[in-house]
Amino acid sequence: MNIEIKALTAQMKGLMKQNDVLANNLANVNTNGFKRDVLFSEVLKEESDVKQSLSMLTDLSQGSITQTDNPLDVAISGKGFFVVETPDGEALTRDGHFLVDSQGALMTSSGQYVLGDSGRIYVTTDGLSPGEITILHSGEVYVDGAERGRLRVVDIDDPHRLTKHGENLFVTDRGNYHDLDNPMVLQGNLESANVNPVNELVSLIEIQRQFEMSQKAIKTINEALGKSANEVGRFR
Repeated sequence: MNIEIKALTAQMKGLMKQNDVLANNLANVNTNGFKRDVLFSEVLKEESDVKQSLSMLTDLSQGSITQTDNPLDVAISGKGFFVVETPDGEALTRDGHFLVDSQGALMTSSGQYVLGDSGRIYVTTDGLSPGEITILHSGEVYVDGAERGRLRVVDIDDPHRLTKHGENLFVTDRGNYHDLDNPMVLQGNLESANVNPVNELVSLIEIQRQFEMSQKAIKTINEALGKSANEVGRFR
C-alpha cells in the first residue's frame, strides 16, 4: 500500500502543476499572440519507488486574426515570428500590437524594440507624429510612401527548442531560426491567443475532480492501514 500512496501523491503533484498551467492559459486568453501550454504527466513505478515524469509543450497553432484597422497592429498569417530586441539579446513574439517611442522607433506594447533587416525601424525622425504608415504583406514599412525598413519575420527549425521568456516572448539559440522568405504580414490586424476558454475550464474542472478523488483514495488507504495496525496490536 505504501507504493499506492506514493503513486497517488505523485499523481496529485502532477495535477497541481497541470492546474497551474491551465490557470496561466486562462489568464492570457486576451493576450495578443499568446500560445497555450500543454503539460504531460506520467507516474512511473520502479520496484519500490515511484517517480513522476512531467513534460510541457507549447501549442504553436495560430490564434484567430481580428481586424482592428490600427495601422500599427500587425498579424502574421501562418508561420513566423517577429524579432524584437531585449536586454538579453534577440527574442521572438507573435504579438504585433506595436507602438512608437519618443524617438520614432517601433516597439512592442511591453517595451521591446521591433527589429527589421537593418536593426530598429524608425517611422519618424523629427519627433513628430508619423505620417501614413503602410506595411506590406512581405513586411516592408513605408511612411508617406518612403520605405523605412522591413519587418524581420523568422521561422523556427525546431519548435521544441523554443522557451517562453518574459512577457509573451520566446527565446532560442540563434542557429534555430532563419528569415522567412515569403511571410504573410497583415496590417491592421491582430492575432488572438490560441486559448479556448471553454476547453481550458472543462479541463480545469476535470483536474480538480481527479485531485479530490486522489485525496479520498489516500484517506481511505490511511484509514485501512490504521485499522490493520490496531487489529494486529489487539491479537498479540
